[in-house]
Amino acid sequence: MNMIYRVGAALLLVAIGAVEASVSAQQLAGLAGQPRLEGAGLALSAAGLVASAAIYLALGHLAATDRAALRTGALTGVVAGLIGGTVRAFIIGGVVADLVARYAAVPDWFVPAALAVFVGLSCAASAAGGGALAWTGHRLSRAARSRAPA
Repeated sequence: MNMIYRVGAALLLVAIGAVEASVSAQQLAGLAGQPRLEGAGLALSAAGLVASAAIYLALGHLAATDRAALRTGALTGVVAGLIGGTVRAFIIGGVVADLVARYAAVPDWFVPAALAVFVGLSCAASAAGGGALAWTGHRLSRAARSRAPA
């Protein structure tokens, strides 16, 4: 598979995460009370999830084999999770620190450590989800090709 597709997919995934994080940071900064899940944030997260899944499915569709699809999805997920998770942590870090300081007395290292765990989990989840979705995308495209009239 062309490296440009992988890089493009990773950049799109990072952009989706950055947009979600920016909106989340604005919503969290404007809160007067405790944070809670609201309709607009939920809709944005759902749209981001659908868009991300579509990107991984498209990568799988472009892959030559099941194994290539799995590998491409997982590697793209690692890159997108690492870069995107870091960008999201940077965007929401200050707001999260202010929010935590408002409700709890924690050591100075707590928020950066929690954000580092967030980046690690983003990387792992993106790798697992990306691999599974790309593999599924390849299987779906292979099934569609086998049913197509000759």
